[in-house]
Amino acid sequence: MRTSGHAISPMKYRPEWGFVCGRISVLEGKLLSREFFHSLIEQHHTDDIFQHFNDTLIQDYLGPGIPWEDFSSVADQCFYDLAVSIREECPSPVPANLFLIQNDYLNIKSALSGMEGTVFLPGIMSPEKIESIADGDLSDLPTSFRQRVSGGALDLSELDESVSDIIVDGSYLRHLLALVEDIKSPLILSCVHDRVLAYAVSSMWRALRQGRDLKQFADYFIPIGEDDPLLLEIAAAQDPSAWPEAIGGEIGEILLNALQMPFDEQISIFELKVANALIHSAADARIETAGPERVYAFLAGFHAEIQNLKLVVSGRLNRIDRDVLAQRLRHVYG
Repeated sequence: MRTSGHAISPMKYRPEWGFVCGRISVLEGKLLSREFFHSLIEQHHTDDIFQHFNDTLIQDYLGPGIPWEDFSSVADQCFYDLAVSIREECPSPVPANLFLIQNDYLNIKSALSGMEGTVFLPGIMSPEKIESIADGDLSDLPTSFRQRVSGGALDLSELDESVSDIIVDGSYLRHLLALVEDIKSPLILSCVHDRVLAYAVSSMWRALRQGRDLKQFADYFIPIGEDDPLLLEIAAAQDPSAWPEAIGGEIGEILLNALQMPFDEQISIFELKVANALIHSAADARIETAGPERVYAFLAGFHAEIQNLKLVVSGRLNRIDRDVLAQRLRHVYG
């Protein structure tokens, strides 16, 4: 069984982060409570939903002429703009990039599948680089694509429909871990480590249900550091009921609890509970005066808020049961 997470040492006061953390203090006051989302779920008409957004961070993005069907993309734009704006004021771009690079890898997936242009808002890769990848020039792919369990350079000509998504996901996970090493923050390292591990576990769990080869997933996800042997053990076990003990720690406990749920809901419950646990861990940084942890924690909370907004608005437009929506809400930061 792996060790149960990283020991988190006290956060250090870093005066160079004081200016942006002062802004974060103001922005935190605009984050939405759980009661807000429960009230939103109860609304019957779109006009009533619209009124609820007064004095929120997303208010300026919701003009009267915006179709509600476009709400998800509007919400994503709101998160993106604020994250980029915060990144510009940070001594290091890492806390923001840990959230923004996911879009880069979604764009890479689209480019490798032959689609032209960026589909998602760019993180740290320009649209021009994504277009060159789509045109077959792979020189601009992140270096994490070359980090394979085989130890050799990845022959990208082997990318086909059956493995390209796995390779991109593995590169994404390694990129997250490479970024967090640059910030030297035990709290952020712990959060990102668990985020990477949980992403790998849920990906392999879904693959197992599809009858796919788990060893292939482990091979393309590795190397991700100390959990390399764990991924190989999971791949060899071929049985999710054996995974919690191997994983250990909070992630293992969440997985064990999820396995007690109805079969069709197990993976989604696991992913939701992991997201909630990560919000709870990051929220410890609210007591920090100045440091990258405060920025990371706010962005984690705001990202959860955006996901909740998309869930509730889309759910109400599609007449999804209110109780179902309430059960799927992520924890809020406040």
